Amino acid sequence: MLEDYQMQQIEIGEESWREKWRKVFAGLKAPKDSGEYKWAVFEMQRFFSSSSVSTAVCVAVLLLLLLFVGISRNLAPPTLDVVMVDPETEELEEIIEDDLPEPEPVEEVVSMDPSHQLQDADVTTIVNEAPSFGDESTDDLVAQAVDIITSPMVLRGLYGARTGGGRAAAVGKHGGGGSLTAVLKALRWLKANQLEDGSWAGPSKTAMCGLALLCYMAHGETPASPEFGRTVENAIRYLLYAQGEDGRFKEAGDHYVYGHAIATYALAESYGMTKMVMLKDPVIKAVKVITGGQQAGGAWNYDYNDAGRRDMSVTSWQVQALKAAKLAGIYIDGLEESIEKSVAGVKSFAQAGGGFGYDGVGNRPTLTGAGALCLQLVGHAQDGAVVSSLQAYADRTPAWQGDDFGTYGWYYMTQAKFQHGGAMWTKWNKAMLPMLIENQADDGHWASGTTHQACDVYDTTMACLCLEVYYRYLPTYARVEEAANKAEDAKDAKDLAIDVAL
Repeated sequence: MLEDYQMQQIEIGEESWREKWRKVFAGLKAPKDSGEYKWAVFEMQRFFSSSSVSTAVCVAVLLLLLLFVGISRNLAPPTLDVVMVDPETEELEEIIEDDLPEPEPVEEVVSMDPSHQLQDADVTTIVNEAPSFGDESTDDLVAQAVDIITSPMVLRGLYGARTGGGRAAAVGKHGGGGSLTAVLKALRWLKANQLEDGSWAGPSKTAMCGLALLCYMAHGETPASPEFGRTVENAIRYLLYAQGEDGRFKEAGDHYVYGHAIATYALAESYGMTKMVMLKDPVIKAVKVITGGQQAGGAWNYDYNDAGRRDMSVTSWQVQALKAAKLAGIYIDGLEESIEKSVAGVKSFAQAGGGFGYDGVGNRPTLTGAGALCLQLVGHAQDGAVVSSLQAYADRTPAWQGDDFGTYGWYYMTQAKFQHGGAMWTKWNKAMLPMLIENQADDGHWASGTTHQACDVYDTTMACLCLEVYYRYLPTYARVEEAANKAEDAKDAKDLAIDVAL
């Protein structure tokens, strides 16, 4: 560990560290909504992350010793040996678990344990020249950064199946054999094709970045993950940079509402899984744009306007983003009301006998799964519009060629049928799983070209999310039973409540 650290210091160079911290403190003086300030906060939080707890503890002890020694001028200063501690050792885990206060529970946010982040932490460097603190703004920043250290990091409940063991168990339980290998290949392809600014190329850099980040979140990857941590971190940074003071994201493409909702969805999941304080305000701002752009009837349209037109495709992403924000513990005025209004908005596209339309009542294959999934997510899984729509497509299965679903339709129908379960899910899964595995390129990407997006990043993220369905969310048909079984355990373990309706 010490040898690796010394080599890294040689490679990075002392001057580069000075330059980095000069930029960090310059960024702290910039406006709080600027990209420079957000980057500086992110760097400070990384320095004071759980992987740096040992350093912080050592510094605190050293300062206390110097304070007591200073009382008596006759006492010679003690000689201290600086020891580099491997963050993966059990000793450090015990220090964290014993000394840090237990975080206060937040309704609908999943509890996580600090030891998980310690085990997965990718600690590559420790700054030689620790910054000096003292002014009020910097002290507030440190308080936010240290909040990551006390954030629990063992995924349970809603996100519980996203851990290594949880993924394997869920894949076996729900018939996803072979999916984990394909998902890893996809995540590695995305990592290799991430742009320098943290985004991905496509018709909407914001949307592509959000979709890719959702793939990593679904797999349980955070900025502390060994293999994908830096990729996730850079993706989050890009979305923070891309957000303006009004909460809107730039580079979102021709139809802004898609990119905005997908970016909000991704940041909300990132906040829910990591509890990084710096993500909360950006999520709140982004959510307010969505709730403020909702039509009186509960649906959404392009550009968040109320021009009389409504759009099921647009609406579906807004619903997913709002639900993700709620699950992450975001509570703002109007959020609950907006989710409730969305029920009527989604149902306004449903036709009798099954199916959801595009800009009105109808039965479009690519959007029927979207309508069903949205209602499932907001607690209306047994609504007649959901049941009749899924039943109308009970015998339909995906096909790589000549399929009117496409990757977009697969994304929604896979989730909707998984949430429904039973023979309908089994039949769909037996066709979907081998189809995607067999048509994945050797380098890990997919290129179906079945949608107007015609973008490798887009098709790869859509296919990857389909293959992560087994462990991404607890299925509706099992949720009530499992929640009931965990109720008593939650009382004793002080675990957090799980939203039965997602």
